[in-house]
Amino acid sequence: MFKLTDLCFEPSGRLVTDHVTLDIPAGSCFCFVGPSGCGKSSLIRLLNRLNVKTSGEVLFDGKPIESYDVRVLRRQVAMVFQKTCVFEGTVRDNLMLALELADEIDDLSIETRLAQCLSAAGLPESALSVNAELMSGGEQQRLGIARALLTRPKVLLLDEPTASLDVEATQIVMQTIKSLRSDRTIVMVNHHLEEVEDVATHVAMVDKGRIVEVADVDSFFNNPRTERVKAFLAAYRRYGDKA
Repeated sequence: MFKLTDLCFEPSGRLVTDHVTLDIPAGSCFCFVGPSGCGKSSLIRLLNRLNVKTSGEVLFDGKPIESYDVRVLRRQVAMVFQKTCVFEGTVRDNLMLALELADEIDDLSIETRLAQCLSAAGLPESALSVNAELMSGGEQQRLGIARALLTRPKVLLLDEPTASLDVEATQIVMQTIKSLRSDRTIVMVNHHLEEVEDVATHVAMVDKGRIVEVADVDSFFNNPRTERVKAFLAAYRRYGDKA
């Protein structure tokens, strides 16, 4: 799916992504973890050109991402941010903005397509008439997921999707993410390691812009190879997400 080779991102002379080489398999739920400010979010933004690499290479489905029209790329590699930006109007209005970016409208009626994406994101069809700005934080985050799904992406990029949510909203959003794993690749940044352990297939730790360790989820949490990951996990188990 993605192949990163010697990838660097150096805005204003500051090396944020430091010679990253990494494979992200198709069909995986691939999570990036690491301390705050280590470059996780900057890294996943390189996957759909929200950030533009300084050097190195990113291949998506075997082709350099620069070879894709950026609109086409972002339809296929859709981003859900830490806090969903909602626009004035109803949920339907918000979804229609995304539908205008879709490559094509098939034989499904627009209403059916909207309802399907809401359902996949854990929202009822009745939400279409709700004022989006009056929704709870968890509902807005699921709206962001539904909006991303409208372009039928191969990949969902999730940047700390539960960071600003309470416990109950977090549980609902994480259940939504688990339900989406079966038919698309998910690449996620997450500070909450219990959530990562619950949903991920693969985990990579980032520190100071570099990849410290990559492993399947079981090996990462139960048999880490590097002292840095061992120390990070120990700190998390003691202090939680302040580690």
